[in-house]
Amino acid sequence: MAVGESDLLTATVALAAGGVAGLVIFRRLGFGSVLGLLVVGMAIGPHGLGVLAGGEELRRVAEIGVVFLLYAIGLEMRPETLWAMRRLVFGLGGLQLALTTLALFPMGLLLGLAPPAAFVLAAGFALSSTALCIQLLEERGDLYTEWGRGSVAVLLFQDLAVVPLLALVPLLAGRLEVGAEFGLGLRLLEAGLAVGLVILAGTLLLPRLLDLVARERNMEAFTGLALLAALLAAWAVQRAGLSMGLGAFLMGLLLSRTRYHHQLEAEIAPFKGILLGLFFIAVGMSLDVERLLRDLPRLLPVLLALVLVKAGILHLLARLFGSRRGDAVRMALLLAQGGEFAFVLFGTALAFGILAPETYTPAVLLISLSMMATPLLARLADRLAARLEPSRPPAATPEARIADLDAHVVICGFGRIGGTVGLMLDALRIPFVAIDHDPKRVEEMRREGHPILFGDATDPRILKAAGTGRARLVLVTLDHPAVAERVVSTVHNFYPDIAIVARARDFAERERLLALGAREAIPEALELAFTLGSYVLRHMGVAEVDAVELVDRLHERAFEMLRARPALSKLDRPAASR
Repeated sequence: MAVGESDLLTATVALAAGGVAGLVIFRRLGFGSVLGLLVVGMAIGPHGLGVLAGGEELRRVAEIGVVFLLYAIGLEMRPETLWAMRRLVFGLGGLQLALTTLALFPMGLLLGLAPPAAFVLAAGFALSSTALCIQLLEERGDLYTEWGRGSVAVLLFQDLAVVPLLALVPLLAGRLEVGAEFGLGLRLLEAGLAVGLVILAGTLLLPRLLDLVARERNMEAFTGLALLAALLAAWAVQRAGLSMGLGAFLMGLLLSRTRYHHQLEAEIAPFKGILLGLFFIAVGMSLDVERLLRDLPRLLPVLLALVLVKAGILHLLARLFGSRRGDAVRMALLLAQGGEFAFVLFGTALAFGILAPETYTPAVLLISLSMMATPLLARLADRLAARLEPSRPPAATPEARIADLDAHVVICGFGRIGGTVGLMLDALRIPFVAIDHDPKRVEEMRREGHPILFGDATDPRILKAAGTGRARLVLVTLDHPAVAERVVSTVHNFYPDIAIVARARDFAERERLLALGAREAIPEALELAFTLGSYVLRHMGVAEVDAVELVDRLHERAFEMLRARPALSKLDRPAASR
């Protein structure tokens, strides 16, 4: 029974349950999440068990997940990093698209297709799935390896090729009105204007809006602005005929130079994860399982030929551009599938009469089948690459410098107390990373060279960005008791083995922080009393060595009593009665 609009809750439960089951089972089997979500979509979709209908509508909505994915990739990159990749983007990416199209075009002619249909199919199969490939790279931790960057460069060029490929469809169909020969130029001009508007917004407008919202400490508005930046950029370039993901990537790239890029990435992460999961489920739902099984003997040889041709060209080009043998194999097999943009290109060609329905349907099935095979091809690539050459660690990037830290201190709150502790650590060359929510302070500390992130220390994703899982200690110096307690609770829940030391206003708060998982909590009143007492003793003529010895002894005794909580309550009552 298909679920209609009136039963939205049932559809949501089915999607959530199926998605979780697919993720757990297929990750446990070592195939990754993508294949699991595709299989779940096939199982619960209209062509499977029929639990859900409307896979195409769901896919269109869930494409926003691809937008957020590329937005996050842009936030993790820098413009100078992309500029350094220009040879790969336009050289490797351009040659891959051109040579693969030229190689597949004769295959279409041999199958009896007309030249326009053969060209459209060749160009469509030359494209790869941006969503699938980047998700797999991110999941496997290979996004910033040399071959991962090469793969991203190829995908970026393919996204840039959207406008000319779509503009060629009416030319190939021969349906041109008077003056339509200028259509391609006009579309390219529109695309240039859209990109220019995104650049202006990302460099002039949005950084100022982020400053304003951050100073107001309005996290709800900050989240809304983070989402709006990606969606506006995607909308602007899509109106000009470009890929939505390309606009979002460009916006993320521009905002990567702001001090907010870690928090922006953390804000969109849950939306990205949910929508990407729905996207892959929707792709699986669109597969006609019955027809796929019926046509499988006829489709498999064609699929094998397509993968071999595309992977062979990619491998050759990757080697020519300096990739090692193992990296070239990984890149070739990862990008050997067809992509989601081919659905759009083939659909446009179908509408213009270039592709017949009996050609369109098998072509879409081939694209879907190749996407399902990609996680398996990636595992095969790992085995082949391991035989060709030993693996080496991924190259470090400026954004990933915190990943090099180990056994460091994470300071949550970098005001007077946290900043002073940071100076002490810096003087002894003990590595630390600070997290603070004051944009002015973050900017000042960064100018002074301090490793500090703008963000909310109660957010597990910000803690992860600070390398909390590898830290030796987390210091919480926040002066707001409720926030400090949430930070301690979050750190203890996600990183129970990491020692936590916290600042407490008084003994009652100290007890609460200890109960939430802090290893130690230092009451401000106690430390202030010792500081004032030592000054009074020196002023009254007590020798400094005697004063220090007395304060140290009292300090040790006080903390012994504080650690013995029953004893503390007994000592407090007589003091109160006096």
